[in-house]
Amino acid sequence: MELPSANLDALRNVPAPQKAALLFLMVGSIVAGFYFYIAEPKSGEIATLQAGNGQLENEIQTLSIKVKHLDELMAASKQLEVELAKKKERLPPEEEAIMLLKQVSDLGVRLGLDIRLWKPGAPSEDASKLFVRMPVNVEVSGVYHTAALFFDRINRLPRIVTVSGLRMGSPKVDQGRIVSQTTFDLIAYAAPQEKPAVAAKPGAPVQPLQPGK
Repeated sequence: MELPSANLDALRNVPAPQKAALLFLMVGSIVAGFYFYIAEPKSGEIATLQAGNGQLENEIQTLSIKVKHLDELMAASKQLEVELAKKKERLPPEEEAIMLLKQVSDLGVRLGLDIRLWKPGAPSEDASKLFVRMPVNVEVSGVYHTAALFFDRINRLPRIVTVSGLRMGSPKVDQGRIVSQTTFDLIAYAAPQEKPAVAAKPGAPVQPLQPGK
């Protein structure tokens, strides 16, 4: 079957103004079709992409600020860990703290003090759980400057030991020396003992695993 051939002779007889109008309509139809079927959908996609790009840029900026703050927080955390480690170095275990108090007592004797009372109290853990106080009620007798030297030596110890509640009695002459009786509370600080992990009670029944769990 043959297709009908276009009658181009009819177009040749169309006046020039009508040809121009017809050409204008054809071009307009092509432009309109391009706009409605190609350009307009693409414009929507471009607008969506631009909005998404703007949102991504905002998220990147927000994350950059968070990362910067995170680096600062991590640096501060490391600094605190270093400071805490240094402080923990001055907190011996309780067993070592007991020996430390014994060494302090021996130090007072070597310096020439007469230890009249050495009464350890009950250890107490601080509410922060970071250290334990180990108090001792002490009473010594000796020359004033010897007692002052004793307190200075305590202050220079690498471990944390404090003196509080200092009370000095009236000075007296003993064998040509002016001596005084001094009472105070000596407190050594120790690291708290680690709590052992709670183990399962012997003989406790073991629940069997259910299939599929």
